[in-house]
Amino acid sequence: MPLVRALQPVVAAWREGGYKEGTSETTRRLLEWWFWEDHEFADGKPFAFWQAQRKAIENLIYCYEVLETRSLYQLAQRLDARIPVDPSSDKWAKYAFKMATGSGKTMVMAMAIVWSYFNAIKEKRDDFTKNFVLIAPNLIVLDRLMGDSKNPEFFEGGIFKKFPFIPPEWSSDFQLDVIGPDEERESTKPATLYLLNWQKFVERENGETENPVQDILGPKPPSEIAVSLAKLKDRLSRLSNVMVINDEAHRVWSEELVWYKAIENMYNTAGLMCQLDFSATPKDQQGNLFTHIITDYDLGSAIEDNIVKRPKIAELENVPEIESKKASEKYRVQIDAGIKQWKIMRKALAPTGKKPVIFFVTEDNKAADEVAEYLQTFPEFSGDKTLTIHSSRAKDQIAEKDLAKARKAAREIDLPNNPHNAIVSVLMLREGWDVKNVVVVVPLRSFSAKAKIFPEQTLGRGLRKMWPEQKDLIEELIVIEHPEFHNLIEQALAEQGVKIEFTKIDEAYTPPIIIQVEKGKEKFDIEVPMLSGGLTHSVKGIEKLQASALEKGLFDYDSLQARDVVMRKVDMLTKKEEGKEILEFPYADNPQIYIASIANAVLRFARIPGHFDKIAPIVKEYIEKYLFEREVNVESLETLKKLNHPKVRSAIVSVLVDAINNLTVVSEEMKLENRRSCASEIKPFPWTKVAVVAQKCILNFVPVDNDFEAKFVRFLDGANDVDAFIKNETRTINLKIPYIAKDGFLRRYIPDFIVKTKNATAIVETKGREDVDVAAKDLQGKRWCEELGKRTGTRWMFLRIDQKEFEKARYNKFAELII
Repeated sequence: MPLVRALQPVVAAWREGGYKEGTSETTRRLLEWWFWEDHEFADGKPFAFWQAQRKAIENLIYCYEVLETRSLYQLAQRLDARIPVDPSSDKWAKYAFKMATGSGKTMVMAMAIVWSYFNAIKEKRDDFTKNFVLIAPNLIVLDRLMGDSKNPEFFEGGIFKKFPFIPPEWSSDFQLDVIGPDEERESTKPATLYLLNWQKFVERENGETENPVQDILGPKPPSEIAVSLAKLKDRLSRLSNVMVINDEAHRVWSEELVWYKAIENMYNTAGLMCQLDFSATPKDQQGNLFTHIITDYDLGSAIEDNIVKRPKIAELENVPEIESKKASEKYRVQIDAGIKQWKIMRKALAPTGKKPVIFFVTEDNKAADEVAEYLQTFPEFSGDKTLTIHSSRAKDQIAEKDLAKARKAAREIDLPNNPHNAIVSVLMLREGWDVKNVVVVVPLRSFSAKAKIFPEQTLGRGLRKMWPEQKDLIEELIVIEHPEFHNLIEQALAEQGVKIEFTKIDEAYTPPIIIQVEKGKEKFDIEVPMLSGGLTHSVKGIEKLQASALEKGLFDYDSLQARDVVMRKVDMLTKKEEGKEILEFPYADNPQIYIASIANAVLRFARIPGHFDKIAPIVKEYIEKYLFEREVNVESLETLKKLNHPKVRSAIVSVLVDAINNLTVVSEEMKLENRRSCASEIKPFPWTKVAVVAQKCILNFVPVDNDFEAKFVRFLDGANDVDAFIKNETRTINLKIPYIAKDGFLRRYIPDFIVKTKNATAIVETKGREDVDVAAKDLQGKRWCEELGKRTGTRWMFLRIDQKEFEKARYNKFAELII
């Protein structure tokens, strides 16, 4: 993938430079908001975009906005990448995203929409758009993208409200109308997103779906479909500069020219901003990767980053060859082994309320029915507890009679009240089947290189994590080995960067520890009243910024040496210096450029884009009146040379950013909320790291993040002046304290422990090594405890325990830590 390789170093340098080069203030604000600031859901649970999503949107922005490429030829040329380009089809900008199943393609789509929308309205740029068309290849994918009122994705713009795509100061500016495929109405808002399913317009009258090309070249579609298609084409033709987003984009190309012609029609009538193609396997019909791939995040990376389940191949030993044409008899050993694994996992996860599902993949409809019939002999799979999905004559399509229940299952199978424990399917359900609760996959069909059974098809149905928000939790997907499976799957997965683990069936599953409240330990309950407020960020404070209030006399003008930018000429062979040359520096004779550069740096680091007119005059006044021990003239060439000294530039930016942070980070009055977080109300959750048994904790195990925490837990349990304690984290007490980080961002940190003694309750932060924000965290921790004590009439204290100090001494009581 030449484009991916060429982009890696230049995008990394662009990121390190603070996204300055070639991007608008609007784009920089979005990138900072998405990736530099802390986020949390309405229930207080933390949220962060994944690195795969960050790299994908960064690469898109760099290609389109920084490099300003509007064709594949331009992109290859500017990146000096060698790729074949067909001029006849290279008419508009196309960018492909190779992203593994479960790595969050939908989130990148939403980012792209927000990025284009705000650049269009705030920067008034014609090369960005407010018109979007999102294409799904089938109804199951469409259902996933659309969602509904209970679980909205793009339905009524729900995804943009659920996740932090839009900076809070811009939330009222985002006006996007989402129009579904069955809606024949005009947009009522400044921006429009059309969700389309092209398959709808290429179906035969008898309901069976065949090759779309044959459909178009064969019988004409029914009149009502033809009318709907005509209306849709008319509406799309009235849009301008459209961004087309293809989900599961390999389907766009595998169906020859149907989708391509539709997109080309939009280009000819409405114009295209760009085309974004998303797929885990972006290949054409010949198996070649798309040439326009700009990001590559394979399955191996997703597993390594722990954003999908970790697949294990459970090997069976001494499997007898059963001569039978009946699938349920021929594969009885594999079926029974899968059921056994499913039962083990079901029992292990029962306290969490999650409902594991087992997935069987069969050769044909007859085999599916035979396996389903056998499953009916088990109470756990009787009746509607087993869902069977047949294929149509088109081989890779769901039969019309099963489509409704397949769509329903895709929407509801992760819900606790879902009736299905097992799914039997002829297909891999390779697109749209984005469920989380599949934990065992049993392949019961022929596997061969000729059949082109890809690992994403085999594993993809069970890769998504049941608890995606738990970053450190390792979840497992067990795949029961097929006789023809070993070499093929190993080779295929190696191409995806996956080092697959083969294990004996009895050793396949490693159950997690289920952390939960233990009966009989109610006296160790801890209640923590919750405070709101404390710190907030408001740009209104910059109105109070004055140059006269800033730190004065930082440099002595006369003693500060003016610096020329010098280039040394060195012979590469002899390494001898042959001469020096003083280079022209862009700031050296232009005070306006210098002031603008400093002002933009201040705006970027203080995170207040759009206030250049306020900051630039203050920069000029500060330099001329207060930076040195005497007033200077910024128009002077000598002064400009002194101002170009790196220490001077850094000092000016630092002084202004600190002052702005002090004005824009507002210390609010804390308020006691009408709720408490109680340890006794903690819901069971899985844990795959170290856990310690402790008598004085209400939980059956204390989850810890490192050895020092484990030592501290044992100390607390043995200290006779400790009545109770609890590990504080997002799934327990979820106490978060706001503070201002060194980079100026308002952040929240989670102290490690809450310790209850007879006289007080302590918030304890353990530290193995100090970071740059320790002082700020300590200050806010102490303030939080003081405020809580005032409002509750009880005693609260904050303690930081440093590992070196703790391990040097031998403490017997908790009180000995309080100095």
